[in-house]
Amino acid sequence: MAMTQLVDAVQQSKLLVNTLSDMDASPVHVAFGINHAYARGLGITLFSLLKNHPDTAFHAHIFSDSLKESDIEKLQTLAQGHRIAITLHLFNSAWLDTLPEVGRYPKSIHYRFLIPETVAHYSDRVIYIDADTLVVGDYSPLFTLDISQYTVCACNDTLRARHNQCGKLGLTTGNYFNSGFMLINIPRWSGSKTTERIMDVLVKRGAEFGFPDQDALNIVLEKEVLILPERYNHIYDIIANKVWHRFRVPDDTVMIHFTGKCKPWHAWGGSDLSLLYFDYYQRSPWASQSLDLPEHYKEMKRFARIKWHQKHYAESITWMLNYVRHKFFN
Repeated sequence: MAMTQLVDAVQQSKLLVNTLSDMDASPVHVAFGINHAYARGLGITLFSLLKNHPDTAFHAHIFSDSLKESDIEKLQTLAQGHRIAITLHLFNSAWLDTLPEVGRYPKSIHYRFLIPETVAHYSDRVIYIDADTLVVGDYSPLFTLDISQYTVCACNDTLRARHNQCGKLGLTTGNYFNSGFMLINIPRWSGSKTTERIMDVLVKRGAEFGFPDQDALNIVLEKEVLILPERYNHIYDIIANKVWHRFRVPDDTVMIHFTGKCKPWHAWGGSDLSLLYFDYYQRSPWASQSLDLPEHYKEMKRFARIKWHQKHYAESITWMLNYVRHKFFN
């Protein structure tokens, strides 16, 4: 993909809010790539980041094809009382149409590849974070980490993922990093045409990938990544565990990453970590927005079990009847 095409990717960059003072000349730059469905998740992630770094100035960059006015207003409310600037970078819809589709994944999976080229106008490094995460600790050791010899810094994925993906992708280092958190060295990224290399791999091999964007990143950057401790991106799959699975993350955990189809804003999560997420949720500008209710019969069954666990027996029976109706009679 030619650089001229990349230049055309962002149609508009709009500063949504800025509470930074003249003393905040060097904020920490963080970035998110979302479609409108993940705006709420982005808001909770950003809220948790600010709450756990009260003395840090941030500049948040949101890359998206659209953002509802109601979510923009919530982001502006979120900024009050914190040291933060928030810039929305809107993609050119015509340019988005040229991106390759890969399996069931939305085109927003490509967004993170385009972040460095734009943030280069603001900083020489940026932290990328997925919008299905919760920050619970301190990222500050990474703010000044020497990354001059690496294109990205990231954390390994689960042992199972490494075992499965290294062989499939031909990775020889034994590492397979999760792309939900990346500290990016922008000059090295741009200098080695990383975005073009990733897009080239996706176009040629994307159809065979189980995790298109992440697989492409690992192939291209296998020898250019510094593997960080797991605490910076602790992976947890809600749906892989039974209802109200008792699980504690290590005390030094900095960020919890809710991978898998079930997200913590889904009412059928039912776990201690979902409750932790909900604690931040209720204190955020998104508190008035209800958790998503089940639509698929499997979700209904899990939600019925959650309600039973909570001793809400009438609701539990209602949802179990919904489960039976949708599974056997629809």
